[in-house]
Amino acid sequence: SPMQEKTTGNKAESIASEFLAKHQISIVERNYRIDGGEVDLIARDKDVWIFVEVKYRANEKFASILEQITPQQCRRIRYTARHYLMTHNIDEHTAAIRFDVIGISGGSLNIEWIKDAF
Repeated sequence: SPMQEKTTGNKAESIASEFLAKHQISIVERNYRIDGGEVDLIARDKDVWIFVEVKYRANEKFASILEQITPQQCRRIRYTARHYLMTHNIDEHTAAIRFDVIGISGGSLNIEWIKDAF
């Protein structure tokens, strides 16, 4: 159900947030939404802005999680990232930006972090 999916999504984002925090990466925003897109987590690693897509699958191998990110989804995330930078007066041409994917499978047991995923 959509409600259950939302709870699972939030839980996955919380796990991903804690995971990133352990790596000294600070979470700036969760669930940043605009018309036409959304980003699960916006984070900073020193001066790098990181836009993170969190994927959760109860029981699937990680390779298939990556395959589930469509080019269209990548475009939407980039579009949303650009919007975020613009509205926060950050120059997208000079800012250091990265798009990461965090895949969580099997509860919170397996966490895969792919930097520069797309």
